[in-house]
Amino acid sequence: MVAVSVRPPTSTHHHVRSKITPTSTLHRSLGLDSCSKAPRIRLKIFDESISLGFNCEHSTVINGVCLHCDRPMASDYGIRFDYIFDGLRLTLDEISRLKVSNSNKLFAQKKLHLVLDLDHTLLHSKAFKKLTPDELYLKKQTDSNTSDGSLFVLDDAYLVKLRPFVRTFLKEASSMFEIYVCSMGSRYYVKKVAEFLDPEGNFFDSRLIAREDFKEKSKKNLDLVLGQECGTIIVDDTKSVWSDHLDNLITVQKYNYFADRHQNCKSQAEMKTDEIESEGELQNVLEVLRGIHGLFFDGLIKDVRCLPFKLLF
Repeated sequence: MVAVSVRPPTSTHHHVRSKITPTSTLHRSLGLDSCSKAPRIRLKIFDESISLGFNCEHSTVINGVCLHCDRPMASDYGIRFDYIFDGLRLTLDEISRLKVSNSNKLFAQKKLHLVLDLDHTLLHSKAFKKLTPDELYLKKQTDSNTSDGSLFVLDDAYLVKLRPFVRTFLKEASSMFEIYVCSMGSRYYVKKVAEFLDPEGNFFDSRLIAREDFKEKSKKNLDLVLGQECGTIIVDDTKSVWSDHLDNLITVQKYNYFADRHQNCKSQAEMKTDEIESEGELQNVLEVLRGIHGLFFDGLIKDVRCLPFKLLF
């Protein structure tokens, strides 16, 4: 028999996000008592368990081991939730339970769920090598202060431009919604860009769903959002990727700051202009979200999917 203790890794970096340990994130995401001690997982490996494999009646598995009974599980057991905790898998029954439980807790706080796209919805990114000659001036105007800047360099290879009003939008929306990011970008990219949008870690926590989490690479869904669909609103610039959840979707106008080969006019970057914060797309979306939130908690609707978003927005 081999016994292995699995503990969350410690960090020596003094970054704001380092205060959020994997275990505390897991506790919050799965609705566990945040004051309880971190679970110490002991992996007991028996030859017969490895050769035969088995399924446990318990609901939560981390790195192939049941969180409740310490037994090794089949490699394909449950649904992956790596965005919450690397190696986390949940059963369908547990996912359903958590969706109801988390929504009920949020509803009691007068909050709904909000799922946000990144690219062309909250920001626009472009590789240095693809900048037009009239956009190269921007490389000298990037911000080093992530708290109030809007133009950043990613890995010395990309420019990331935040959409005007985005920080106010996130702050106001977070008072009414629990916010998820759902992007077709890689997990690395999503985490990096989220730090530009949310440098203090106030809005997203671990709720960053990336392309590695999707079964279908050209399609998004709400399967990994731990909330009921009746209380979930999606904001995205691309309608086609949400074909299974159109009743939850608010489609916004694309934010194209840099030149786009599909456009025949100069880009906003080339013209040195931008959206006006007080009249921009995110300001309009925020007003719609406030309206939906009010209707829901005033008891006028019980399901956000019954609203004709196309008429509201």
